[in-house]
Amino acid sequence: MRLRKVVDVLRWIVGAIVAVALVVLIAAYFPSENDQSRGPGQVVGMTAPAVTVPLVKGGEVDLAGLRGHDVLLNLWASWCGPCRREMPALERLAREQTGRLVVIAVDQGEAPATAALFARRFGVTFPVGADQEQRLGTQLHLAGLPSSFFIDKNGVIREAVDGEMTYDVMWAKTQAVERM
Repeated sequence: MRLRKVVDVLRWIVGAIVAVALVVLIAAYFPSENDQSRGPGQVVGMTAPAVTVPLVKGGEVDLAGLRGHDVLLNLWASWCGPCRREMPALERLAREQTGRLVVIAVDQGEAPATAALFARRFGVTFPVGADQEQRLGTQLHLAGLPSSFFIDKNGVIREAVDGEMTYDVMWAKTQAVERM
């Protein structure tokens, strides 16, 4: 009788393990449409989301309102080491491309005061927003920080980069978008 109970418990455990394994396999091979593990590259060719983000110096930026301009949208956070290293290159690009390119950096998940302090510390002169709810990152399938999106004059995302970029890479991608 006791052996029978042990066998029944073992069958139940094996059945549970098999069920969990099936769920994991199904999730791995059939990701949902909300799955963000595919990264920001999946939005290339799509129109940039019509999102309004508050700016840390007051006002707001409406991505849809930037049509007619080439845009480099950078998503970052103050705690992110690669974001810190990349910010001076973004500032240089914004200064050198004034009138040709709109550079916007949007902090993900932090308070506006934190983003404003970061921008002052790094001498950022281009618009800086704070998206505490990370709505923009969610819509752009953010995989990591920093992530950058090169948007053409028609509002179409032409390039997405997950990770830190050098000035030279930013400049080259900007020129490629400008030619589209």
